[in-house]
Amino acid sequence: MLENHIFSYIFKSRQHPIKIFTYTTSGFWLLLIPLARKLYRLSFNVAEWFKGDWLDIIIISIIFGFAFLRWFFITFAIDKDSIRTGTGYFGLIKSKINFNTICSVTCSQGPFYRFFGCYKVCIDTNANFIRRGHDITLTLKKSDFQNLTNILKEKNIGKVKYSYTPKKVHLIIFSLLFSSTLSGVILLSTLMIQVSRIIGRQLEQKYLIIVNQRIQNFLTINLPPIAIAAASIIVIGWLYSLAVNLLRHWNFTTVRQGDSIIIKSGFITNRESVIMRDKIYSVDVRQNFFMRMFQICSVNIDCAGYGKGMRQIAVLLPVTTNREVNNSLKILMPEHINPYNKLKSRFRDFAGFTTPPFLLCLSIPVLAYIMWRIFPDWLVIIRFVAFIVEIPAFWLFVVKFASVFTTGVGFEEGYAVLNYCKLYQFHKVTIPADQITKVDYYQTILQKWSNNCSLRIYTYSENIKCHKIKNFPLKQAKTLLEKQGYHMEIK
Repeated sequence: MLENHIFSYIFKSRQHPIKIFTYTTSGFWLLLIPLARKLYRLSFNVAEWFKGDWLDIIIISIIFGFAFLRWFFITFAIDKDSIRTGTGYFGLIKSKINFNTICSVTCSQGPFYRFFGCYKVCIDTNANFIRRGHDITLTLKKSDFQNLTNILKEKNIGKVKYSYTPKKVHLIIFSLLFSSTLSGVILLSTLMIQVSRIIGRQLEQKYLIIVNQRIQNFLTINLPPIAIAAASIIVIGWLYSLAVNLLRHWNFTTVRQGDSIIIKSGFITNRESVIMRDKIYSVDVRQNFFMRMFQICSVNIDCAGYGKGMRQIAVLLPVTTNREVNNSLKILMPEHINPYNKLKSRFRDFAGFTTPPFLLCLSIPVLAYIMWRIFPDWLVIIRFVAFIVEIPAFWLFVVKFASVFTTGVGFEEGYAVLNYCKLYQFHKVTIPADQITKVDYYQTILQKWSNNCSLRIYTYSENIKCHKIKNFPLKQAKTLLEKQGYHMEIK
């Protein structure tokens, strides 16, 4: 019996063998380069090669051996109604997910995986409240991938398809508006670190000096090198983020077929997500200030697993107009309801929105003056940094002032709408009212004087979310929410 069990275990379904390399350390391939180069110089004399680098070879072999064992002990089985996995050493940790409990399945295939004919598949349910990762992540061979997707899509075969494909111009606008300088700088820094490991520090420093000299020759104004470097990092980081966003969302298509929504995107890395419509928690219509001016918006959804990866956005409609958004949602999500605000902020309470950014704007020149008094020789740098920081602070003041006219809460036919502004972005979140788990309110000193309050509305999703909506008349807020059956708690 034991021999039969071992024999059957050997021939269980496993991930694509390329997964072995991802189970090694992040710099594993960097260790292989000098060893391979030395073996080549020795004309593939293995005995002499092992004699000189035996310790490195043994360490790499141990790393690869542990990676192989980890791959070997992870098994899976795809049935008609579920997927079963065995993880951990000797496959002792067993798990099973029924297909009817799945919220989303996300598949991706980059150039490296495409060359080897494999797919990365992430499966999520509503049960994952502790781990930040996916419930199941597997690297599947093409045959296993097709088997899984055919089972998931089988119940919708023959049903009418409704599709939405944004124009390429809209995707460019979306990438322009949602590119982040900070994330771009982080990605660029990571890339530079990896490049410096290959080309060496001396070549990297020489390259940066040449780039700095070219920029100085191009500019007609005289700026200190640190100011030029800071401005260059900001611009290049934003452009890099723009390129990543554009490539990630190129060829974007949303299709509704039966109970599922299928979203495809990507240029270099192809992505496909299958989302169960009844497992979507909320719909979030997002805009920044410029999008509001030009009457366009982006629609995100909150569903377990979708958009969970690094630099991924849970987009349903990348860019659409305010006039078309409701019609598009009706096609893709027929059950969607668009309630109106029944509780709105008042213009006379604009100070509650604008006071924090106003104080931030005032504090920057004050801090710059203090720094100048402490470091008088750094006047040019301090002035430049203060100017750069003052721009987003002033823009935050403008956005918060505009949010006075949009903030509100409404209920209709079992749905709630929450309109609020978070940092620089306007949100219009539509959610089933029964997913609101808790409502409380708080008052600042200024709000107590004007008898106003701010709401914190907690909603159920993969993780409990808190929506902060500011500056409502306290009496009206209590009346509306208690009428809907929510008891407001003071915090």
